[in-house]
Amino acid sequence: MTYPEQPPGGQYPYGGPVPAVQYADGFAAPPQKKSGPVIAALVAGVTVIGLGITGFVAPGFLVSEQSPAPAPPPSTTSTKSGDSDPKDFLETLVSGLDSGDTGALTDLTCELKRPGVHGIIDNAAAISAASLVDTKTISRDRAAGIVSITTEARRTKVELTITRKDGTWCWSDARLAEGTRPTTSRRPSPTTTATPDSPTADGKPVEPEALAAMRRFLDSVNSGDAAAAKQLLCSDAIATPQKVDELVGYQPNLKIDPGMDGNSSGKESVQLYLTGTVKGQRLDGYATNLWATSYNGPWCIHAFRAVVV
Repeated sequence: MTYPEQPPGGQYPYGGPVPAVQYADGFAAPPQKKSGPVIAALVAGVTVIGLGITGFVAPGFLVSEQSPAPAPPPSTTSTKSGDSDPKDFLETLVSGLDSGDTGALTDLTCELKRPGVHGIIDNAAAISAASLVDTKTISRDRAAGIVSITTEARRTKVELTITRKDGTWCWSDARLAEGTRPTTSRRPSPTTTATPDSPTADGKPVEPEALAAMRRFLDSVNSGDAAAAKQLLCSDAIATPQKVDELVGYQPNLKIDPGMDGNSSGKESVQLYLTGTVKGQRLDGYATNLWATSYNGPWCIHAFRAVVV
């Protein structure tokens, strides 16, 4: 089951991741262990719980994640072209989202991509419609598209970033679009100081309120209290109540991993990696994460991800 995995400028959409879609630029390498720092899908015997994009992404944990790029399906035409206008690639990408073609979407991804991308792909079956709203050029080799995504529960806008490497365009990031964030008035969060066992995101301490919401969610699913966990879902969460039930059914025992640096896309989105067991299987690293956001008010859970066999 997936949790739109994954948060993270605008956010994992859908974001996490998203996720899981929540939901930073340049994804050169996966995060390192500190030295000084769940829509279910059964694919090849692997169940992904939640989303990341976690999140969509994204919201979304947006850390570079290296995964092999599968061979392009015959139905996909000119999906990765270095000479074409990036808008052509974005339109192909949006077409894959609109049709829920996870195979084609996977083929369009970069080898190095943020978890928000995983969050959207893991939950593509829930998308009822997708349309390209706008495009923008970031640099010679980077561009982005604002995409309207509709599911049975909600409609939202996400920003999909594409990158050109060695003359080939590919999908590298997904996060909630800036324009989707409501203006909220909240008291400034207290200054946070990191300690050796404190989780961090992009090398910085995590907001105490965000951490508290994430830990309450984990305590709830770990204790089998699905109702309490559902109360912590954001109103625009990628993660669904059904996915919470599925996760709880796998009798998880998860906690935040302070040894892995998470991701943040602004002050209202943070994604952290988890460690522990789900369905009796040991999970850590990229196999599981949790995305919290505070776009609409208090911190809440946007997406989660747990990959079990």
